[in-house]
Amino acid sequence: MAVNKFMHPRNIYRHPPDFVILAKKYAEFASIAKMDITGRVSIDFKDPHSLRVLTKCLLKSDFNLDVDIPEDRLVPTLPLRLNYILWVEDILKAINNGSEVCGLDIGTGACAVYPLLAAAKNKWHMIGTETDDASLLKAQQNVQKNNLQEIIAVKKNPTSTVIEYVLSEEQDKIYHFTMCNPPFYSSFQELWESRSPARVPPKNGFTGSPQELITEGGELEFCKKFIDESKNHKNRVLVYTTMVGHKYNLKELVEYLKSEGIKNTHTEFCQGRVTRWGLAWTYQDYDIYTLVPPRDQPRKKKLPIAFLLPQIPNSSYDVETTTNKLKAIMNALHINYKVINKRGNNILLDIVAPTNTWSNQRRKRRLMKRLVTDDPKRPKMKDVTESTSKLSTTPDSQSIPNTKSDEVSEELSSINDTNTDTEPNTNPVVHATLKIVKKDCDIIMEMEFLSGTGGKEGLHQIVQYIKNNWK
Repeated sequence: MAVNKFMHPRNIYRHPPDFVILAKKYAEFASIAKMDITGRVSIDFKDPHSLRVLTKCLLKSDFNLDVDIPEDRLVPTLPLRLNYILWVEDILKAINNGSEVCGLDIGTGACAVYPLLAAAKNKWHMIGTETDDASLLKAQQNVQKNNLQEIIAVKKNPTSTVIEYVLSEEQDKIYHFTMCNPPFYSSFQELWESRSPARVPPKNGFTGSPQELITEGGELEFCKKFIDESKNHKNRVLVYTTMVGHKYNLKELVEYLKSEGIKNTHTEFCQGRVTRWGLAWTYQDYDIYTLVPPRDQPRKKKLPIAFLLPQIPNSSYDVETTTNKLKAIMNALHINYKVINKRGNNILLDIVAPTNTWSNQRRKRRLMKRLVTDDPKRPKMKDVTESTSKLSTTPDSQSIPNTKSDEVSEELSSINDTNTDTEPNTNPVVHATLKIVKKDCDIIMEMEFLSGTGGKEGLHQIVQYIKNNWK
Protein backbone atom coordinates (compact mmCIF):
# COMPACT_ATOMS: atom_id res chain seq x y z
CA MET A 1 0.00 0.00 0.00
CA ALA A 2 1.38 3.39 -0.97
CA VAL A 3 1.80 5.64 2.06
CA ASN A 4 3.12 9.11 2.33
CA LYS A 5 3.70 11.83 4.94
CA PHE A 6 1.88 14.34 2.71
CA MET A 7 -1.51 12.68 3.15
CA HIS A 8 -4.24 14.55 5.00
CA PRO A 9 -3.18 14.90 8.67
CA ARG A 10 -6.18 12.87 9.84
CA ASN A 11 -5.72 10.07 7.31
CA ILE A 12 -5.17 6.82 9.23
CA TYR A 13 -3.13 5.46 6.31
CA ARG A 14 -0.31 7.94 6.89
CA HIS A 15 1.03 5.00 8.90
CA PRO A 16 1.27 1.68 7.04
CA PRO A 17 -1.32 -0.95 7.96
CA ASP A 18 0.02 -3.92 9.87
CA PHE A 19 -0.02 -6.78 7.38
CA VAL A 20 0.90 -9.28 10.10
CA ILE A 21 -2.28 -8.45 12.00
CA LEU A 22 -4.35 -8.53 8.80
CA ALA A 23 -2.97 -11.99 7.97
CA LYS A 24 -3.92 -13.24 11.44
CA LYS A 25 -7.44 -11.75 11.31
CA TYR A 26 -8.39 -12.68 7.75
CA ALA A 27 -7.66 -16.01 6.10
CA GLU A 28 -8.33 -14.42 2.70
CA PHE A 29 -5.52 -11.94 3.26
CA ALA A 30 -3.20 -14.66 4.58
CA SER A 31 -3.73 -16.54 1.31
CA ILE A 32 -2.21 -13.70 -0.76
CA ALA A 33 0.45 -12.56 1.75
CA LYS A 34 4.11 -13.59 1.78
CA MET A 35 6.44 -13.66 4.78
CA ASP A 36 10.22 -13.39 4.48
CA ILE A 37 12.82 -14.82 6.88
CA THR A 38 12.72 -11.68 9.05
CA GLY A 39 8.98 -12.04 9.61
CA ARG A 40 8.04 -9.15 7.30
CA VAL A 41 4.73 -9.67 5.52
CA SER A 42 4.13 -8.25 2.03
CA ILE A 43 1.82 -8.69 -0.96
CA ASP A 44 2.15 -8.36 -4.73
CA PHE A 45 0.75 -4.88 -5.41
CA LYS A 46 0.85 -5.51 -9.16
CA ASP A 47 -1.66 -8.34 -8.83
CA PRO A 48 -5.26 -7.00 -9.10
CA HIS A 49 -6.57 -9.91 -7.01
CA SER A 50 -4.19 -9.03 -4.16
CA LEU A 51 -5.27 -5.38 -4.32
CA ARG A 52 -8.91 -6.44 -4.20
CA VAL A 53 -8.35 -8.63 -1.13
CA LEU A 54 -6.28 -5.93 0.63
CA THR A 55 -8.94 -3.25 0.09
CA LYS A 56 -11.73 -5.59 1.19
CA CYS A 57 -9.88 -6.53 4.40
CA LEU A 58 -8.98 -2.92 5.24
CA LEU A 59 -12.58 -1.81 4.78
CA LYS A 60 -13.64 -4.54 7.20
CA SER A 61 -10.83 -3.97 9.70
CA ASP A 62 -10.84 -0.16 9.80
CA PHE A 63 -14.49 0.73 9.02
CA ASN A 64 -16.41 -2.49 9.73
CA LEU A 65 -17.64 -2.50 6.14
CA ASP A 66 -18.26 -5.73 4.27
CA VAL A 67 -17.78 -4.82 0.60
CA ASP A 68 -17.85 -7.08 -2.44
CA ILE A 69 -15.49 -5.78 -5.17
CA PRO A 70 -16.20 -7.34 -8.60
CA GLU A 71 -13.23 -8.64 -10.54
CA ASP A 72 -14.08 -6.54 -13.60
CA ARG A 73 -14.46 -3.25 -11.75
CA LEU A 74 -12.15 -0.61 -10.28
CA VAL A 75 -10.48 -1.41 -6.96
CA PRO A 76 -10.72 1.80 -4.88
CA THR A 77 -7.50 2.86 -3.19
CA LEU A 78 -8.51 3.77 0.36
CA PRO A 79 -5.81 6.39 1.14
CA LEU A 80 -7.03 8.51 -1.80
CA ARG A 81 -10.74 8.03 -1.04
CA LEU A 82 -10.19 8.92 2.59
CA ASN A 83 -8.14 11.99 1.65
CA TYR A 84 -11.11 13.22 -0.41
CA ILE A 85 -13.65 12.68 2.38
CA LEU A 86 -11.42 14.39 4.95
CA TRP A 87 -11.12 17.42 2.66
CA VAL A 88 -14.92 17.56 2.38
CA GLU A 89 -15.03 17.43 6.19
CA ASP A 90 -12.73 20.47 6.27
CA ILE A 91 -14.98 22.36 3.85
CA LEU A 92 -18.16 21.62 5.82
CA LYS A 93 -16.49 22.67 9.06
CA ALA A 94 -15.25 25.90 7.45
CA ILE A 95 -18.73 26.91 6.30
CA ASN A 96 -20.06 26.20 9.80
CA ASN A 97 -22.55 23.60 8.74
CA GLY A 98 -24.09 22.12 11.85
CA SER A 99 -27.15 20.42 10.42
CA GLU A 100 -27.59 16.82 9.32
CA VAL A 101 -25.32 16.38 6.33
CA CYS A 102 -26.58 15.09 3.02
CA GLY A 103 -24.14 14.48 0.15
CA LEU A 104 -24.38 13.45 -3.48
CA ASP A 105 -21.85 11.03 -5.03
CA ILE A 106 -21.84 11.18 -8.83
CA GLY A 107 -20.86 7.90 -10.48
CA THR A 108 -20.67 5.93 -7.26
CA GLY A 109 -19.33 2.73 -8.87
CA ALA A 110 -19.86 -0.89 -7.92
CA CYS A 111 -18.33 -0.50 -4.46
CA ALA A 112 -20.23 2.71 -3.55
CA VAL A 113 -17.07 3.41 -1.58
CA TYR A 114 -17.65 7.12 -0.93
CA PRO A 115 -21.22 6.74 0.41
CA LEU A 116 -20.19 3.73 2.51
CA LEU A 117 -17.17 5.49 4.02
CA ALA A 118 -19.11 8.73 4.59
CA ALA A 119 -21.95 6.86 6.30
CA ALA A 120 -19.75 4.54 8.38
CA LYS A 121 -17.35 7.29 9.44
CA ASN A 122 -19.57 10.38 9.77
CA LYS A 123 -23.18 9.15 9.64
CA TRP A 124 -23.75 11.37 6.60
CA HIS A 125 -26.83 10.74 4.47
CA MET A 126 -25.69 9.95 0.95
CA ILE A 127 -27.20 9.49 -2.48
CA GLY A 128 -25.09 7.78 -5.12
CA THR A 129 -25.90 7.93 -8.84
CA GLU A 130 -24.76 5.41 -11.44
CA THR A 131 -25.29 4.99 -15.19
CA ASP A 132 -24.00 1.42 -15.54
CA ASP A 133 -26.58 -1.23 -14.68
CA ALA A 134 -24.12 -3.86 -13.42
CA SER A 135 -22.33 -1.35 -11.15
CA LEU A 136 -25.68 0.01 -9.94
CA LEU A 137 -26.88 -3.43 -8.87
CA LYS A 138 -23.66 -4.29 -7.08
CA ALA A 139 -23.59 -0.89 -5.31
CA GLN A 140 -27.15 -1.42 -4.04
CA GLN A 141 -26.18 -4.90 -2.82
CA ASN A 142 -23.15 -3.51 -0.95
CA VAL A 143 -25.33 -0.91 0.78
CA GLN A 144 -27.88 -3.54 1.83
CA LYS A 145 -25.11 -5.91 2.91
CA ASN A 146 -23.98 -3.30 5.45
CA ASN A 147 -27.52 -2.39 6.57
CA LEU A 148 -27.04 1.25 5.54
CA GLN A 149 -30.04 1.57 3.23
CA GLU A 150 -31.66 3.95 5.76
CA ILE A 151 -29.02 6.63 5.07
CA ILE A 152 -27.68 5.60 1.65
CA ALA A 153 -29.67 5.43 -1.58
CA VAL A 154 -28.17 4.41 -4.93
CA LYS A 155 -30.11 5.63 -7.94
CA LYS A 156 -29.95 5.04 -11.67
CA ASN A 157 -29.07 7.99 -13.90
CA PRO A 158 -30.48 6.98 -17.30
CA THR A 159 -29.36 10.20 -18.99
CA SER A 160 -26.05 11.62 -20.22
CA THR A 161 -26.27 14.51 -17.75
CA VAL A 162 -23.96 14.76 -14.76
CA ILE A 163 -26.31 16.13 -12.07
CA GLU A 164 -29.25 17.59 -14.02
CA TYR A 165 -31.35 14.43 -13.79
CA VAL A 166 -30.94 13.73 -10.07
CA LEU A 167 -31.40 17.39 -9.03
CA SER A 168 -34.51 17.67 -11.16
CA GLU A 169 -36.13 14.70 -9.37
CA GLU A 170 -36.57 16.36 -5.97
CA GLN A 171 -36.87 20.09 -6.54
CA ASP A 172 -36.85 21.06 -2.86
CA LYS A 173 -34.02 18.89 -1.58
CA ILE A 174 -30.80 20.66 -0.56
CA TYR A 175 -27.44 18.89 -0.68
CA HIS A 176 -24.49 20.06 1.36
CA PHE A 177 -21.89 18.82 -1.11
CA THR A 178 -21.24 16.72 -4.18
CA MET A 179 -18.42 14.23 -4.75
CA CYS A 180 -17.26 12.89 -8.08
CA ASN A 181 -14.40 10.78 -9.39
CA PRO A 182 -14.86 11.27 -13.14
CA PRO A 183 -13.35 9.03 -15.83
CA PHE A 184 -9.93 10.40 -16.74
CA TYR A 185 -9.64 9.50 -20.41
CA SER A 186 -11.42 10.19 -23.70
CA SER A 187 -10.36 6.92 -25.41
CA PHE A 188 -8.39 3.70 -24.93
CA GLN A 189 -5.54 5.22 -26.92
CA GLU A 190 -5.29 8.17 -24.52
CA LEU A 191 -5.38 5.78 -21.57
CA TRP A 192 -2.42 3.74 -22.80
CA GLU A 193 -0.44 6.79 -23.92
CA SER A 194 -1.08 8.78 -20.75
CA ARG A 195 1.99 7.60 -18.85
CA SER A 196 5.35 8.95 -19.98
CA PRO A 197 8.04 6.26 -20.43
CA ALA A 198 10.34 8.43 -18.29
CA ARG A 199 8.07 8.09 -15.24
CA VAL A 200 8.64 5.45 -12.59
CA PRO A 201 6.34 2.47 -13.28
CA PRO A 202 3.23 2.32 -11.08
CA LYS A 203 3.50 0.19 -7.96
CA ASN A 204 -0.09 -1.02 -8.13
CA GLY A 205 -1.72 -3.27 -10.70
CA PHE A 206 -4.22 -1.95 -13.25
CA THR A 207 -7.93 -2.27 -12.50
CA GLY A 208 -11.12 -0.72 -13.85
CA SER A 209 -13.73 -1.11 -16.56
CA PRO A 210 -14.07 1.09 -19.69
CA GLN A 211 -17.11 2.93 -18.31
CA GLU A 212 -15.11 3.80 -15.16
CA LEU A 213 -12.05 5.06 -17.02
CA ILE A 214 -13.28 6.56 -20.31
CA THR A 215 -15.78 9.31 -21.12
CA GLU A 216 -16.42 11.40 -24.22
CA GLY A 217 -14.03 14.36 -24.19
CA GLY A 218 -12.12 13.04 -21.17
CA GLU A 219 -12.29 14.46 -17.66
CA LEU A 220 -11.81 18.08 -18.78
CA GLU A 221 -15.00 18.14 -20.84
CA PHE A 222 -16.83 16.10 -18.21
CA CYS A 223 -15.95 18.60 -15.46
CA LYS A 224 -16.82 21.60 -17.66
CA LYS A 225 -20.20 20.01 -18.29
CA PHE A 226 -20.54 19.46 -14.54
CA ILE A 227 -19.82 23.16 -13.90
CA ASP A 228 -22.24 24.28 -16.60
CA GLU A 229 -25.04 22.14 -15.15
CA SER A 230 -24.32 23.46 -11.66
CA LYS A 231 -25.15 27.01 -12.84
CA ASN A 232 -28.78 25.92 -13.18
CA HIS A 233 -28.89 24.68 -9.57
CA LYS A 234 -26.92 27.32 -7.67
CA ASN A 235 -28.88 26.99 -4.44
CA ARG A 236 -29.45 23.24 -4.49
CA VAL A 237 -25.89 22.38 -3.42
CA LEU A 238 -23.83 24.38 -0.92
CA VAL A 239 -20.45 23.25 -2.27
CA TYR A 240 -19.78 21.36 -5.48
CA THR A 241 -16.61 19.26 -5.52
CA THR A 242 -14.91 16.87 -7.91
CA MET A 243 -11.65 15.00 -8.15
CA VAL A 244 -9.27 15.85 -11.01
CA GLY A 245 -6.74 13.34 -12.28
CA HIS A 246 -4.45 15.56 -14.37
CA LYS A 247 -2.83 18.74 -13.09
CA TYR A 248 -3.07 20.53 -16.43
CA ASN A 249 -6.83 19.92 -16.38
CA LEU A 250 -7.02 21.44 -12.90
CA LYS A 251 -5.43 24.65 -14.20
CA GLU A 252 -7.87 24.78 -17.10
CA LEU A 253 -10.87 24.24 -14.82
CA VAL A 254 -9.73 26.88 -12.31
CA GLU A 255 -9.39 29.39 -15.15
CA TYR A 256 -12.81 28.37 -16.46
CA LEU A 257 -14.41 29.00 -13.06
CA LYS A 258 -12.65 32.35 -12.74
CA SER A 259 -13.82 33.42 -16.18
CA GLU A 260 -17.40 32.66 -15.10
CA GLY A 261 -16.96 34.55 -11.82
CA ILE A 262 -17.54 31.40 -9.73
CA LYS A 263 -15.84 31.25 -6.33
CA ASN A 264 -13.59 28.22 -6.04
CA THR A 265 -10.69 26.56 -4.26
CA HIS A 266 -8.64 23.41 -4.76
CA THR A 267 -6.32 21.02 -2.99
CA GLU A 268 -3.81 18.25 -3.63
CA PHE A 269 -4.35 14.62 -2.63
CA CYS A 270 -0.96 12.97 -2.06
CA GLN A 271 -0.61 9.24 -1.51
CA GLY A 272 2.60 7.42 -2.39
CA ARG A 273 3.53 7.96 -6.03
CA VAL A 274 -0.01 8.96 -6.95
CA THR A 275 -1.20 12.56 -6.84
CA ARG A 276 -4.74 13.70 -7.55
CA TRP A 277 -6.43 17.07 -7.06
CA GLY A 278 -9.69 18.22 -5.54
CA LEU A 279 -11.66 21.14 -7.01
CA ALA A 280 -14.51 22.89 -5.16
CA TRP A 281 -16.80 25.74 -6.18
CA THR A 282 -19.83 27.45 -4.70
CA TYR A 283 -22.53 30.03 -5.48
CA GLN A 284 -23.09 30.89 -1.81
CA ASP A 285 -22.02 34.06 -0.03
CA TYR A 286 -18.95 32.68 1.74
CA ASP A 287 -15.46 33.02 0.28
CA ILE A 288 -14.49 29.38 -0.04
CA TYR A 289 -10.95 30.22 -1.19
CA THR A 290 -10.26 32.06 2.08
CA LEU A 291 -12.05 29.50 4.26
CA VAL A 292 -10.29 26.47 2.71
CA PRO A 293 -7.29 27.88 0.84
CA PRO A 294 -4.97 25.88 -1.39
CA ARG A 295 -1.59 25.16 0.09
CA ASP A 296 0.90 28.02 -0.05
CA GLN A 297 3.46 25.61 -1.44
CA PRO A 298 2.50 22.34 -3.13
CA ARG A 299 3.63 19.40 -1.05
CA LYS A 300 5.92 17.83 -3.59
CA LYS A 301 7.24 14.40 -2.96
CA LYS A 302 11.01 14.26 -2.68
CA LEU A 303 12.03 11.15 -4.53
CA PRO A 304 15.42 9.91 -3.33
CA ILE A 305 18.30 9.14 -5.67
CA ALA A 306 18.61 5.37 -5.54
CA PHE A 307 21.68 3.31 -6.48
CA LEU A 308 22.05 -0.46 -6.26
CA LEU A 309 25.40 -1.04 -4.58
CA PRO A 310 27.06 -4.03 -6.30
CA GLN A 311 29.02 -6.57 -4.30
CA ILE A 312 32.75 -5.91 -4.14
CA PRO A 313 34.89 -9.00 -4.88
CA ASN A 314 36.41 -10.69 -1.81
CA SER A 315 34.22 -8.60 0.51
CA SER A 316 31.15 -9.40 2.59
CA TYR A 317 27.89 -8.21 1.09
CA ASP A 318 25.89 -7.01 4.06
CA VAL A 319 24.54 -3.73 5.41
CA GLU A 320 27.33 -3.25 7.97
CA THR A 321 30.17 -3.78 5.48
CA THR A 322 28.45 -1.59 2.89
CA THR A 323 27.85 1.17 5.43
CA ASN A 324 31.51 1.12 6.51
CA LYS A 325 32.59 1.43 2.87
CA LEU A 326 30.30 4.44 2.40
CA LYS A 327 31.61 6.01 5.60
CA ALA A 328 35.19 5.61 4.31
CA ILE A 329 34.29 7.38 1.08
CA MET A 330 32.64 10.20 3.01
CA ASN A 331 35.67 10.50 5.29
CA ALA A 332 37.85 10.86 2.22
CA LEU A 333 35.58 13.66 0.99
CA HIS A 334 35.45 15.33 4.43
CA ILE A 335 31.68 14.83 4.52
CA ASN A 336 30.32 14.82 8.05
CA TYR A 337 27.79 12.15 8.96
CA LYS A 338 25.88 10.72 11.91
CA VAL A 339 23.57 7.74 12.28
CA ILE A 340 20.03 8.94 13.09
CA ASN A 341 18.19 5.64 12.82
CA LYS A 342 19.20 1.98 12.73
CA ARG A 343 16.51 -0.64 12.46
CA GLY A 344 16.99 -4.17 11.19
CA ASN A 345 18.49 -4.04 7.70
CA ASN A 346 17.93 -0.28 7.35
CA ILE A 347 20.38 2.42 8.40
CA LEU A 348 19.66 6.14 8.04
CA LEU A 349 22.43 8.75 8.16
CA ASP A 350 22.36 12.54 8.16
CA ILE A 351 25.21 13.87 6.00
CA VAL A 352 26.62 17.38 5.65
CA ALA A 353 29.22 18.39 3.06
CA PRO A 354 30.76 21.72 4.21
CA THR A 355 32.74 22.11 0.97
CA ASN A 356 32.80 20.65 -2.51
CA THR A 357 35.62 18.11 -2.39
CA TRP A 358 34.37 15.78 -5.11
CA SER A 359 34.52 17.90 -8.27
CA ASN A 360 37.33 17.92 -10.86
CA GLN A 361 38.80 14.65 -9.59
CA ARG A 362 40.24 13.58 -12.96
CA ARG A 363 41.85 16.96 -13.50
CA LYS A 364 43.40 16.86 -10.03
CA ARG A 365 44.83 13.40 -10.64
CA ARG A 366 46.36 14.53 -13.95
CA LEU A 367 47.89 17.58 -12.30
CA MET A 368 49.34 15.55 -9.43
CA LYS A 369 50.82 13.11 -11.89
CA ARG A 370 52.47 16.00 -13.71
CA LEU A 371 53.84 17.33 -10.42
CA VAL A 372 55.49 14.01 -9.65
CA THR A 373 56.75 13.47 -13.22
CA ASP A 374 58.02 17.01 -13.94
CA ASP A 375 59.80 17.63 -10.64
CA PRO A 376 61.97 14.78 -9.31
CA LYS A 377 62.74 16.87 -6.20
CA ARG A 378 59.13 16.60 -5.05
CA PRO A 379 58.29 13.79 -2.62
CA LYS A 380 56.71 10.80 -4.30
CA MET A 381 53.08 10.25 -3.38
CA LYS A 382 52.23 6.69 -2.54
CA ASP A 383 48.87 6.82 -4.22
CA VAL A 384 47.89 9.79 -6.39
CA THR A 385 44.31 8.54 -6.45
CA GLU A 386 43.80 8.78 -2.68
CA SER A 387 41.27 11.11 -1.06
CA THR A 388 40.68 14.61 -2.32
CA SER A 389 42.30 16.05 0.79
CA LYS A 390 45.60 14.37 -0.08
CA LEU A 391 45.30 15.35 -3.71
CA SER A 392 44.77 18.97 -2.72
CA THR A 393 47.81 19.05 -0.40
CA THR A 394 50.98 20.31 -2.11
CA PRO A 395 54.42 21.21 -0.67
CA ASP A 396 55.21 24.84 0.02
CA SER A 397 55.83 26.46 -3.36
CA GLN A 398 58.63 28.61 -1.93
CA SER A 399 60.82 25.56 -1.27
CA ILE A 400 61.09 24.80 -4.98
CA PRO A 401 62.50 26.96 -7.75
CA ASN A 402 60.08 28.61 -10.14
CA THR A 403 59.53 25.75 -12.58
CA LYS A 404 56.77 24.36 -14.70
CA SER A 405 55.54 22.40 -11.69
CA ASP A 406 54.80 25.67 -9.91
CA GLU A 407 52.29 26.52 -12.62
CA VAL A 408 50.66 23.14 -12.04
CA SER A 409 50.58 23.78 -8.29
CA GLU A 410 48.91 27.14 -8.83
CA GLU A 411 46.34 25.55 -11.16
CA LEU A 412 45.63 22.83 -8.61
CA SER A 413 45.30 25.45 -5.89
CA SER A 414 42.84 27.42 -7.99
CA ILE A 415 40.69 24.32 -8.42
CA ASN A 416 40.56 23.77 -4.68
CA ASP A 417 39.83 27.44 -4.00
CA THR A 418 36.76 27.41 -6.23
CA ASN A 419 35.39 24.36 -4.41
CA THR A 420 35.67 25.83 -0.90
CA ASP A 421 32.72 27.32 0.89
CA THR A 422 33.76 30.32 2.98
CA GLU A 423 31.24 29.46 5.72
CA PRO A 424 31.01 25.67 5.71
CA ASN A 425 29.22 25.33 9.03
CA THR A 426 26.43 27.82 8.43
CA ASN A 427 25.90 27.23 4.73
CA PRO A 428 26.91 23.72 3.64
CA VAL A 429 27.20 22.74 0.00
CA VAL A 430 24.96 19.69 0.52
CA HIS A 431 22.82 18.55 3.42
CA ALA A 432 21.07 15.24 2.77
CA THR A 433 19.99 11.92 4.20
CA LEU A 434 21.62 8.65 3.20
CA LYS A 435 19.71 5.43 3.68
CA ILE A 436 21.16 1.95 3.27
CA VAL A 437 18.40 -0.59 2.68
CA LYS A 438 18.53 -4.32 2.12
CA LYS A 439 15.78 -5.49 -0.22
CA ASP A 440 15.74 -9.22 -0.84
CA CYS A 441 19.36 -9.98 -1.79
CA ASP A 442 20.28 -6.46 -2.88
CA ILE A 443 21.67 -3.53 -0.91
CA ILE A 444 20.44 -0.15 -2.10
CA MET A 445 21.66 3.34 -1.26
CA GLU A 446 19.03 6.09 -1.23
CA MET A 447 20.05 9.74 -0.90
CA GLU A 448 17.54 12.56 -0.46
CA PHE A 449 18.48 16.24 -0.79
CA LEU A 450 17.46 18.50 2.12
CA SER A 451 19.27 21.79 1.55
CA GLY A 452 22.58 23.40 0.54
CA THR A 453 24.16 25.82 -1.90
CA GLY A 454 25.09 22.98 -4.26
CA GLY A 455 21.45 22.08 -4.80
CA LYS A 456 20.29 18.69 -6.03
CA GLU A 457 23.05 18.77 -8.64
CA GLY A 458 25.59 18.69 -5.82
CA LEU A 459 23.96 15.57 -4.42
CA HIS A 460 23.96 13.95 -7.87
CA GLN A 461 27.70 14.64 -8.07
CA ILE A 462 28.29 12.94 -4.71
CA VAL A 463 26.29 9.90 -5.85
CA GLN A 464 28.32 9.78 -9.07
CA TYR A 465 31.55 9.97 -7.06
CA ILE A 466 30.42 7.02 -4.94
CA LYS A 467 29.57 5.04 -8.08
CA ASN A 468 33.00 5.75 -9.58
CA ASN A 469 34.80 4.71 -6.40
CA TRP A 470 32.73 1.68 -5.50
CA LYS A 471 35.40 -0.97 -6.03
